Amino acid sequence: METIHNVTQLFIVEKITETVGLEGDIIEDYGDLVDGEVAVCNHINTVQDGASGGGSLSFAGKDAFKLIGRVGNTLIHSDLVEKGTITSWRGTSQAAETQAIDYVGSNGTTGSLGTTTNNVHTIRLYFQEATISGFMQQKIKEGFYKSLSTTLQETICTGLYDSLQANFSRDPEQDINVGRINSGARLALGTGVGTMTFTKGSKSVVAGTAVDDATGAGTILTVGEWIGAGTAVTVPLYKIASIDVGTETITLDRPYQEASSAGADTTVSRVTVATALAADYGIKLLGVNRGFQTGLRNPQPVTWKTSIDFGDNSTTTVVESTRANPGIGTAQIVANLEKELQADNHVYRSFSEGGVIDRAQVTPALIAAGELYDMFVLEYYTVTENGLGEEIRSPKTIIIAGENSSNDSMSDANQGVVQTIDEIVQVWVEAGWSGTDQDTKLT
Repeated sequence: METIHNVTQLFIVEKITETVGLEGDIIEDYGDLVDGEVAVCNHINTVQDGASGGGSLSFAGKDAFKLIGRVGNTLIHSDLVEKGTITSWRGTSQAAETQAIDYVGSNGTTGSLGTTTNNVHTIRLYFQEATISGFMQQKIKEGFYKSLSTTLQETICTGLYDSLQANFSRDPEQDINVGRINSGARLALGTGVGTMTFTKGSKSVVAGTAVDDATGAGTILTVGEWIGAGTAVTVPLYKIASIDVGTETITLDRPYQEASSAGADTTVSRVTVATALAADYGIKLLGVNRGFQTGLRNPQPVTWKTSIDFGDNSTTTVVESTRANPGIGTAQIVANLEKELQADNHVYRSFSEGGVIDRAQVTPALIAAGELYDMFVLEYYTVTENGLGEEIRSPKTIIIAGENSSNDSMSDANQGVVQTIDEIVQVWVEAGWSGTDQDTKLT
């Protein structure tokens, strides 16, 4: 490692039961640590005691420390971080990834699609890709609907919805989920209908009990009403095309596009025919979480710009409700860093696409669960001399990702990784530390 310049290393501190009383011990074998544990050691691999005040620290004659982490049956060592070489030590809070949401017309509360007759209504989506391949193209998706001499918002909404769905159906991967919104009052179904099962890609919704009568506290459902798998006004709606009393099955007018769900009838809402007709409609555009595939780079959230042309007399507007954000410390981000940076653990470096992938602490299960990590970054440098006797500073970085926000292996009063580094930095500051960022002690 010390012969490699300008490297970045990642240490993932898993949420585990750490080795008790490890401070003062020397790490000699991977068995000295629990798998997923990281220890702060001095230059002879003695685990540091990061008790408050730093009085228990023992540098053994050399003001330097290192990190040692266990991954499987392997120990990963960082370079020595020497006093006076730290330029920054900081942490960031967690933030989940968010997907972009736009509304054309009504967002369930304000706005409308308008009813411009004899007019071509156009929705145009300009995608803004964050990858190199995306820069080489301009991806545009469009939806069109030609209104007649008499028209309703519902007709325009469904026409644009169908056009956009047909356009997206040509893609191998759907980037945006399209939904129909209505500002009419949402009514709960009551407890007589039982569990409602919505299946992605299917028009059939299966109820637990009667869907056509008011048994118990149930609700009479009729053809033409709108239902949605949620009570919020922003939940997309589907029109009831038919009801099969024998099988207690509702057939929707369009295949269900959201994630499959099976919820209690009280979590499902309906909008009556008359209420929906008198209310305003809108198109909801929601970015789809592209997920993470092991061995591939983490994709960024979908971003786009929505433009409309509904005619000169139209008052329809676009509401950019939520902006896409990749988040901070998400499992996807850490998994991508883990794949990309592990080449810096070896003397013979290789791009991650061509190198051996020998660690995967961020599992698919953690990614699927939306696990978040506390992220801390230590920036420092090592000094070497060139052939002319000149000193060369090589900037280096250590990223510490702590699984979950309550991780004893990160914050333990004695062995916690962050706690111990905090104390070392503070002791070095009090001793006249020569770093450039002295306001870095984390509390």
